[in-house]
Amino acid sequence: VRRGAPTADEIGRRRMAMEGCVGDSFPTISSIGPNAAVIHYHATHGACSLIDRESVYLCDTGGQYLDGTTDVTRTLHFGSPTADERRAYTRVLQGHLDLALATFPSGTSGLMLECLARAPGWRDGMNFLHGTGHGIGAYLNVHEGPAGIGGGATVIGQVSEARRRMYLYPIEAGHYLSDEPGFYLEGKFGIRIEADLIVVEQPTHFAWGSRPYLGFRYCSPVPFCRALIEVELLEPRQREWIDAFHVRCRDEVNAELLRRAAAGGKDGVEEDLARSQAWLWRETQPL
Repeated sequence: VRRGAPTADEIGRRRMAMEGCVGDSFPTISSIGPNAAVIHYHATHGACSLIDRESVYLCDTGGQYLDGTTDVTRTLHFGSPTADERRAYTRVLQGHLDLALATFPSGTSGLMLECLARAPGWRDGMNFLHGTGHGIGAYLNVHEGPAGIGGGATVIGQVSEARRRMYLYPIEAGHYLSDEPGFYLEGKFGIRIEADLIVVEQPTHFAWGSRPYLGFRYCSPVPFCRALIEVELLEPRQREWIDAFHVRCRDEVNAELLRRAAAGGKDGVEEDLARSQAWLWRETQPL
């Protein structure tokens, strides 16, 4: 059993064993239950909650590597989530996928893409008071311009001039952005799902007009939480994508686990590998 702050420390320790890693890209957000509803919660030693089996756990973490920067969030549950927790998670997941799977003309702004990530939550009266996506540097700032995805967190007239410039900036091939919708129910739980996306050219049937069409390459092979997914809410395309994505997660993460185990260097490495693989196999089974 761990608390939030020691868990953040352990994540950083394990990340440092990865090839090319030079440290965290920001302090890890490791929050459980009501603390997960605090968007930028920081767990401190001696004053953070236990990670229990009956509460939602949110972890937002990232690393600096010689070849790039990451920023990834997953929300987990280790027991039996409530119906509201499962529905809220699934709506956030749908918005996350709808943005990640978007196809759009080159030069489209983040403000125009914003509603893709918020619309599933809006159907259930859900919203979140932060941007949907920010630019990420390459071994630089984890939050970096010029482009961003957002504008729906407040009345448009109240969006600052700096954020207007970011959300209206034309998105082009090669941009590196986050995709992080969420939902935060004060005093109860918080949910956020975040991945890093690279903007790439996207083949289309007609390819009409002078502007090439773009899509996203999904760069964060971390499984979603099966216990929190209400499968009946998902659209067929979303279910198919998740199943294919989980095959990719299983292959890529297992290869890293095996590499780390082969490097050895500490007692209990075989037990740690077996435990990690058991979790990976369980979370990546077809929906």
